Amino acid sequence: MSCCLIVSVWMLPTTGQTAAEIARPETERAILSSQEFHCHTGYSLAQCQKDILELKKVLAHYPIEGLGQWTWVLVRSQDWKPISQMLRLNPDSPAFTALEPRETFLEEALFLHDPLRAAELMEEWQRSMPKLLELAVTHELGHAFCEEPNEAAADHFGEELRKGRLMRCRISTEPRRKRVGTADLRGLKPNALREP
Repeated sequence: MSCCLIVSVWMLPTTGQTAAEIARPETERAILSSQEFHCHTGYSLAQCQKDILELKKVLAHYPIEGLGQWTWVLVRSQDWKPISQMLRLNPDSPAFTALEPRETFLEEALFLHDPLRAAELMEEWQRSMPKLLELAVTHELGHAFCEEPNEAAADHFGEELRKGRLMRCRISTEPRRKRVGTADLRGLKPNALREP
């Protein structure tokens, strides 16, 4: 496998920030300060900054201060399906969360860069792209907040978040699956390999 590189936006100087980002209230900065944002190999620095700013705007609508330290990684669409297949995940899903390393991965198409893949996702999920980005983020927050492996429970939690309600986490009836290994993708650490 070729060597991968992640562009770390959280370490970038503030000279690239927009006026809206600089003027953001201190409370929003404090909430987002425990979150790390990265882009996987191939993202240009400018596009990475733009997409992460859009992700931060979505996250700002939700009580992520309760999430604690978490990492968000954006992955190019051309890399998404091969990575998903290698990890034995659904390649048609534009997001996944690795609970143990506290990381969520989002496909670039959620930010409207790949018109063909965006159309495919909109047809699959029956939502516009802005709504699909919100759906993906809130669903993954369901996994993250509750350390919940169950998809239906994460869906329900995400739906309640979108309605402005914060639910209590339930104790999952789904047994934790034994981890069978860790993929070394040079910075992409999904740690999501599971036994069938």
